[in-house]
Amino acid sequence: MIMITGDNGITARGIADQIGMDQNSRIITGEQIDQLLDEELQKAVANVNIFSRVIPNHKMRIVQALKANGEIVAMTGDGVNDAPALKSADIGIAMGKRGSEVSREAADLILLDDNFATILDTVEDGRRIYDNIKKAVNYIFTIHIPIALSSLLGPLLKISPDALLLLPIHIVLMELIIDPTCSIVLERLPKEETIMKRAPRKANTPLLSHALLLKSILQGLMMFIASFGTYYLYYIDKGDPFLARTMGMTIIIFANIFLVLVNSSNQSLVIHSIKSLFQDRIICLSLCLTLLMLGIILYTPLHLFFKLVPLSLSQLLLSLFIGAFCVFWYEGIKFYLQKKHPLK
Repeated sequence: MIMITGDNGITARGIADQIGMDQNSRIITGEQIDQLLDEELQKAVANVNIFSRVIPNHKMRIVQALKANGEIVAMTGDGVNDAPALKSADIGIAMGKRGSEVSREAADLILLDDNFATILDTVEDGRRIYDNIKKAVNYIFTIHIPIALSSLLGPLLKISPDALLLLPIHIVLMELIIDPTCSIVLERLPKEETIMKRAPRKANTPLLSHALLLKSILQGLMMFIASFGTYYLYYIDKGDPFLARTMGMTIIIFANIFLVLVNSSNQSLVIHSIKSLFQDRIICLSLCLTLLMLGIILYTPLHLFFKLVPLSLSQLLLSLFIGAFCVFWYEGIKFYLQKKHPLK
């Protein structure tokens, strides 16, 4: 945090003490800023967080120096003299009640309640939304891997078209599960426990990092091996493509639910995630409707339309176990990371 003020240094330091702001011994005045070259100011702003007796041009130079150092700069202000710095900052934040019209026009955000605590709430919510977008991207990549590979491998193994694991109607059915999961469930996931303890991410950090891509591929491959492997073994052993297809598809649907539970938090174990998830009635309803849809498809005459068969209790439990196993292995990785980097 940096304080930029037109008051003298003694007043600025007194206010910093009152609000508990971390500070160092040096204070730079506007007069000193005039004597510094841009490169020298860049070095100064890295070690000084109180600037006194400044004018609008000084504020803008400080913001530009911070940006030149690779920082993401959020600037707050309420007066006409703050407008240039608000415009120059990555995020200009103006006061909605006592702020001038000029400052509000120059800003990106306006605090309607003039409460700085609202900024923290906004940052927290922004981080939650960004996290949930990443989780949705991870989910989209993961869930489509078993669908895509099943469609490709079946013909390569010379399985007849009518005996494939996923026919076009089943792919449409899977999309009816995937889209609500992305747009409803993942959008509503609660924030991580340590969300406000993280260091700010770099501006050039990609949304789809190498680690996230690797995680998606591994989870998707495990789901593919479990679902297609079960389908193929049943197809070879029983010679019944309908039963084999039903087992494979049921595993994918169960794994889809477990995938949401496991990936709802990158740090907390699933047992903790379930507690917070099931406090949201919309998430509970969405997951329950998925199970209800599976039950309707399997145990009503609709199974004839979808070319499936009703599963016995033992077959249903086996599908549930395999679907859980092919997803919950990632809990072991989270447990290891939690031990290595404990939550604070």
